[in-house]
Amino acid sequence: MSDHRDRPGMPGRRLMALLLASAGCSIAAAAHAQDTTPATAPAVAPDAATQDSSVPDSNVGTAQDTGAAPAGDTAAGDIVVTGYRRSIEESLSRKREANAFVDVITAEDIGKFPDKNVADSLQRVPGIIIDRDGGEGSRVSIRGLQSDLTLTQLNGNFIASADDNEPSRSFNYLLLPSNMIGSVDVFKSPEARLDEGGVGGTIILHTRRPLDLKSLSGFVSVEGTYADVTEKVQPQIGGQLSWKNQDETLGFLVGATYQERTVRDHRAAASSWNWWTYDRANEPATDVNGNPYANDDAISYWPEDSGATTQSGQRFSGYWAPQQVSQTVTEQNRKRLGIQATAQMKPFDDFTVTANYFRFQVDDNYISNGIQIPEWGYGNFFSGATLDKSGTIFQSAQFQVPPDGTGCRVQIGNQPPCTMETPQIYGTYSREKAVSNTFDVEGAFKRDRFEAVFKLGKTRATGGPSARFSVAAKPRVVNGIVGINGNQYSAWNFTDQSANFEFSPELQNNINNGLTQIDLGSTNSSFNRSSIAQRYAQLDLTRQFETFLDSVQVGAKWRDGQVNRATGRNEWYADPATQLRYQDTPGAATTRPGFFFDKPLGNIAGGFSGNAFPAIDFRNYLNYLTDTYGEAVRVDETGFVYGIGERIWAGYVQANFKAERFRGNLGLRYVNTRQTGVTSDRLQILNDYCVNAEGGPFVTPPVGADGNCITLPLAQRETIVNTQLDQTRTYSDWLPSLNASYDITDNLLLRGAVARVIARPAFTNLGSQRNLTYRSPEYAFDRRQFGEREGWSGSGGNGALNPFKAWQYDIGIEWYFKRGSVLGATAFRKDVSDFIVPLVLDVTQTVNGQPELIQPYSTVANGSNARSQGVELYAQHTLPFGLGAQVNFTYNDTSVAQITLEGQNVGSSPLVGSAKTQLNGSLFYENDRMLLRASYNRRGEVVRGLQSGLNVYDDPYEQIDLNASYNLFENFVLSASVINLTKSEQRQHLGNDTDARFISNVYSGRRAYVGVSYKF
Repeated sequence: MSDHRDRPGMPGRRLMALLLASAGCSIAAAAHAQDTTPATAPAVAPDAATQDSSVPDSNVGTAQDTGAAPAGDTAAGDIVVTGYRRSIEESLSRKREANAFVDVITAEDIGKFPDKNVADSLQRVPGIIIDRDGGEGSRVSIRGLQSDLTLTQLNGNFIASADDNEPSRSFNYLLLPSNMIGSVDVFKSPEARLDEGGVGGTIILHTRRPLDLKSLSGFVSVEGTYADVTEKVQPQIGGQLSWKNQDETLGFLVGATYQERTVRDHRAAASSWNWWTYDRANEPATDVNGNPYANDDAISYWPEDSGATTQSGQRFSGYWAPQQVSQTVTEQNRKRLGIQATAQMKPFDDFTVTANYFRFQVDDNYISNGIQIPEWGYGNFFSGATLDKSGTIFQSAQFQVPPDGTGCRVQIGNQPPCTMETPQIYGTYSREKAVSNTFDVEGAFKRDRFEAVFKLGKTRATGGPSARFSVAAKPRVVNGIVGINGNQYSAWNFTDQSANFEFSPELQNNINNGLTQIDLGSTNSSFNRSSIAQRYAQLDLTRQFETFLDSVQVGAKWRDGQVNRATGRNEWYADPATQLRYQDTPGAATTRPGFFFDKPLGNIAGGFSGNAFPAIDFRNYLNYLTDTYGEAVRVDETGFVYGIGERIWAGYVQANFKAERFRGNLGLRYVNTRQTGVTSDRLQILNDYCVNAEGGPFVTPPVGADGNCITLPLAQRETIVNTQLDQTRTYSDWLPSLNASYDITDNLLLRGAVARVIARPAFTNLGSQRNLTYRSPEYAFDRRQFGEREGWSGSGGNGALNPFKAWQYDIGIEWYFKRGSVLGATAFRKDVSDFIVPLVLDVTQTVNGQPELIQPYSTVANGSNARSQGVELYAQHTLPFGLGAQVNFTYNDTSVAQITLEGQNVGSSPLVGSAKTQLNGSLFYENDRMLLRASYNRRGEVVRGLQSGLNVYDDPYEQIDLNASYNLFENFVLSASVINLTKSEQRQHLGNDTDARFISNVYSGRRAYVGVSYKF
């Protein structure tokens, strides 16, 4: 493993040195203060607006010694703490008072969350890493487990989200406006009263309630954002208003946020890495499994043909190479809307009714343009490569058309001279919307020592494209003129864990002059739309006592969920009567200069480099199709079924105990899950692709629909058979849990926890269609220039997956050495069974009664008997004059476990989604009018799924963000932020032995925000 992979950049080093120095000085000063200041005052109780209503009174606001007066207490000699410092001190107080291992985030003030995104705030919690989408936090993982194993709830219940064409148990934080949230609880150890499903942990998002706020209070905010990748300034507005009557028996709260943002991602990628060996005595070339490569031109791939040798000087006999290298620019126009409406009523003193409605919506239309140098460019034009220091991994490749009259440029009979058809120019246009609606009602009755809480509600989300259109093109034979090249030279190389492309200088001019053809065989308009819904009802009863047994809680919950996905296409018909698609019509939209931009894409601020980026003008292309063939027709795919039902009954009993220095809880939860529904298995036979002008097999390239041959109608090209697979199964689980805390001294706390946890498999892993495709010799021959091989390939879910299960153990020590200050450490371990790993591999399966090699096959499988263990270290302290620091570090080590598919061992893998290290630090300064904060986040390598027998790894990632605010006058605040100051990029590589097998690099830009807010 190369050294640079774990070496932070210099900006991060300087900031962390400053953070650690500040934290060290702060702790030393606090230790001195501890010796001279008596500790007598009680802890800070959470504000009513941010209390977790599901936490019993015995667990909230208990008097404990912190060595200082509560925040906001104006006793003589005390400092009045407000703003950001109050927020983090309150969060720490709630962490201390919790019985379980809990981290808490509270809003600095109404309408003012510390970060632009709730996920961005969560990444500063020890043990949490986030996935980013367009530079924003989207998915959350806890203690090295994938995001589907993190349970996110809104006010204690599941919140549905459906995006990226697939329903998911993992919540997408892009949907959630941060200014609607009052506080966030992160449970790292479970309690029996909490819903199961968070093997990594459970995140509960709490919204505000009108009876907890002052009447006619709220906020209005206006903000603009700018990104270097878009060079656009775009708006965000938000507001909230809360009212209650004088008797505090009726209250209403309404809030809304609207944001427009253009997200532009720059991505370089190398896909389908394979190990190839070559022996001239036994042609053709074979892959790592000994399977022959179908392309007759494969011998031109080999470095020994260009004189390459290993470092020892021996002739080269094998190497790793990608099948294609690409660069992509995706521009998304996001419009985000969030609405909250809450009503509360107290018909009598002991009873409160709360009703909530939430709507989160993201409109996410995008255009993606890409260029790639695929494997078919290797054939006649490969002119050289460079390898890594081992002499076994491609680091660059060059392809050049030989002079006329030489090599493949010699015309033989009526066979035309060869044409280099790289780069491939491709793109996708998509109109998408994700909507999440949640409605719930809660009734809470409390009298004396008894409390009853009843909840019922429904959450539903829909997502995916309403239209999607993909197209590809190449500089090649046009209008019957053969042997003409639109490009003479193509080259790629990996530089600094990214990719650089070089093409002939005349490439763009040739495109403008029409020397580029649309590849109708790679044109499609298919898409998926999904929905996920859940109804739920819950009853919780609490009886309090004045003994060591502080309270007993019992409860039951019913959940009824449904997941569906539909597939469809938008088709333009050349002949609506026969439903002949335009792609199947000779001469249809094969080439037009107006289909492409007359200039390369610009403003490539990061991600990759190159001398040209030709792109498709989708507006002109789609206008041409509509003007020529009429409006597109929606076609729903028949025979396809994707529907999963999940009915869950759960019950629990939990005893909360408390003595002078010892407290905790012991509980047992029982869960019964009935999974129902059916999904589809799809068998696709690609019979043939095209014929010559006389109707016979394609032998020589006549003039036709795509310049090579006349494309057959879709109905003749393919045969599809759909069969249904029953998904019905039932399983039950007993989930015991124990949490205990002991005050060793007034300021030193020892915690411990043990529990059994489960998480059900992701919906897409259970329900994704198992799709097997067979390419006939005729089809593969017609399409071999595009890398198509004869034989079987496939992908799909795995309905036999077992739920993810684990026993987890935690022990920690926390030293609260001064008000709002802590130094702590937690050791954790999870003994995992049946974890889930994505796979890309070659397998043999029975098809129509015969064993067939499926190459490759993408699926998921269970791993067994893995271990995840590590330690979290954290510190927080603020000096009296307002300078403070928060630092935490997490180390996580996971074992390697065997992976099985249909009873067969198919490899080994660590836990997917696990990162070995995570480091967060924030340095801030706050006074009466101003807040300045610099935040540093570094995540170590993250393990992903298997490809070609090796794990994919996310490279270490580090980022620095800056935040500032200034009170222009009372309740009127000017704020500014810079996100990703370091212009960091997300990178991936294949295998843990080297980072030379480049997978991808993504740059989403540096963003700046400036805004004003008014609180009333």
